[in-house]
Amino acid sequence: MTNTDNVRLAAANLLLDRGVRYVISDAPLFWQLLRLNRIEIHPLKAGTLIEISRIIDENKLDKIETADEAFNRLNPIVMLIATAILNHRIRIKYLSKILTRILLWKIPLNVLLSIFYHIAQVNNLTDFTNITRYFNHQVKMLMNPKI
Repeated sequence: MTNTDNVRLAAANLLLDRGVRYVISDAPLFWQLLRLNRIEIHPLKAGTLIEISRIIDENKLDKIETADEAFNRLNPIVMLIATAILNHRIRIKYLSKILTRILLWKIPLNVLLSIFYHIAQVNNLTDFTNITRYFNHQVKMLMNPKI
């Protein structure tokens, strides 16, 4: 593994363990004062990871190499970002289309593409060992009686 792969793997683990916050630097002053210039992606759940994988496979987003290809597939890219932001089965089902339209309308293209590339790297580099560890931890917590 090269040093670049280690950095990408560390970024992927960071997203899975703690989440990521993106700050939109060129947001209007009013947004900055109200802290509306931040996009937060909390630690992804197993169902969200599977939904992201489905969106990537369905729209062939893993084969994007140029900015023109990304611009042509902007709706699925923003749907993937909305899925990662919502990160819950019911919220994804009911709010993903609305959040997709809001993101397309309000967020600059360069920020959307940087978020997409980060999430796509997470999807390519991580396996389900972290999710297995999470479920193992949850089972241990549920099986231990509270004193």
